[in-house]
Formats: sequence, structure tokens, C-alpha cells
Amino acid sequence: METVTIPKEDFELKEREIETLRDTSLYARLLEFEKNISHKKFTRKDLGF
Repeated sequence: METVTIPKEDFELKEREIETLRDTSLYARLLEFEKNISHKKFTRKDLGF
């Protein structure tokens, strides 16, 4: 794994963005989607291949 160094201001901005996104309905839908598909097995046909 490679270490990446970014300025502190950029890091703090990303933290705020993540906190903001966690409060959105889109994030809640994503979590619900992940939960719904986590216990299922899909075939290539299910995924449209």
C-alpha cells in the first residue's frame, strides 16, 4: 500500500464533505441497497452480461 500525503486543509474539507453526504437520503438509499444485496448471489445474467 502506498502512503499519500495531502495538506491538512484538504483533509479537513474531505471530512466535512463526508459528514455532509452521510446526512443525505441518497447515502441512506445506498446503505439500504448494500444491505439488500449483501446476502444474495448473482449470476452474470442477473447483472446483464
